[in-house]
Amino acid sequence: MRLLRFLSLCLLASATASCDGAPETRPAKVLFIGVDGATWDIAGPLMASGEMPNLKALVDRGFASNLATFQPSLSPVIWTTIATGKPKEVHGITDFVNATEHGPEPVLSNDRKVRAIWDLLGERDVRVGIVGWWLTWPAEIVNGFMVSSLSVLEAGLWKGSAYVGMPKQTHPPGWSKDLDLLVQAEQARAAETGKALFGALPDDYGTPMQKRVILDTRAALLSDQIFFESAKAFWKRDRVPFLAVYSGIVDVSSHRMWKYYRPKDKPQWRVPLEDVDALGEVIPNAYRWVDRKIGEIVAEADPDTLILVAADHGFHAEMRPGMSEDERSGGHEFALLPGLFVAAGPGVRHVDLRGDENAEIPSVFDLTPTLLHVFGLPRAADMQGRVYTGLFTPEHLAANPLVAEIPTYETSPRPTVAISAEDRAAVSGAKDNVVERLRSLGYLQGK
Repeated sequence: MRLLRFLSLCLLASATASCDGAPETRPAKVLFIGVDGATWDIAGPLMASGEMPNLKALVDRGFASNLATFQPSLSPVIWTTIATGKPKEVHGITDFVNATEHGPEPVLSNDRKVRAIWDLLGERDVRVGIVGWWLTWPAEIVNGFMVSSLSVLEAGLWKGSAYVGMPKQTHPPGWSKDLDLLVQAEQARAAETGKALFGALPDDYGTPMQKRVILDTRAALLSDQIFFESAKAFWKRDRVPFLAVYSGIVDVSSHRMWKYYRPKDKPQWRVPLEDVDALGEVIPNAYRWVDRKIGEIVAEADPDTLILVAADHGFHAEMRPGMSEDERSGGHEFALLPGLFVAAGPGVRHVDLRGDENAEIPSVFDLTPTLLHVFGLPRAADMQGRVYTGLFTPEHLAANPLVAEIPTYETSPRPTVAISAEDRAAVSGAKDNVVERLRSLGYLQGK
């Protein structure tokens, strides 16, 4: 009889509190901007010279530090850790691809073994919007909206994007037509968008390898433009209290263009002055462009929104044995290079820890537990991360004490998305969409 009474109370309390004592969610608003590969080594001087005013405005009224990461710093692995608070051995994402008997295949959203922050919030009636996050195709069924990120490895484009007519790119599914229209519009003005990084660089500039890395960078910029514009458009339609949007252009440009930006880092590169003049500003231009996008989307947020900007790792010059002089010149995978972290908004400490080597800083494992705290939810004991209390003022913590942790949120299988044979065929044929994308970037005319 007591057991029946206990279970009845549990059911009755489910809308307000769990039987382990976790309270109902706190009202909160969060805008989380992920900037892959951003480092203070570049952002800091640009902020100081007035060239990243929007990031500086957040730092000036909030919190700034490094964000500790791990090795090897593979982006899909780390961004999944950021979204779950768990290591790769637990969340199941260990690389860019899955090795199969048929060869490497793209990692899908279904391959993630545990719930992400959007699941944890959505299952507790906090509506979410997720745009462009690594490994989110097929689009997950979320309490809110999602624009997934589809990688077309056959075309050599590792960073995900959105393409016209591809299945399961959005949730709700009915929003796919709106996404298609947005993608078409951005492809139509892609050449103009590219000037933000390359100025008036001629389409025929450089060696065949240079043409390829320029094209890769322009494609990544277009993908980011699509994701930022879709985030703004869909957020106006559905004012979810939690919005996360991912940007990859800083990472891509840093991989491809480092030797033109800092040619003296590796004298053996012997970079021609002509190339430095033509391509040396691409990386700083990527930071400047992202800063403008940060300003645009922050302007869409309510004044009482907590703004987070986070990077999964930093960058440095790289030339590993076996790499030719034409291959990528910036890297991060095998060096422990922290990313940047900024927060501003309700309850956030006003402190800059960038120059404090002894400061206790957040890590990529801490962001999901910390976000749970913001919404009044407990950390789970099976999360490697902690609630980073150093982010908050004493007044915030006094008014919003940490909720007693629970053993796990994984009390039932994580829902996945069915993928039909037609879906797989469409994705396998996505190279045709990439060809159209390349044409929109000013390449492949007449082909």
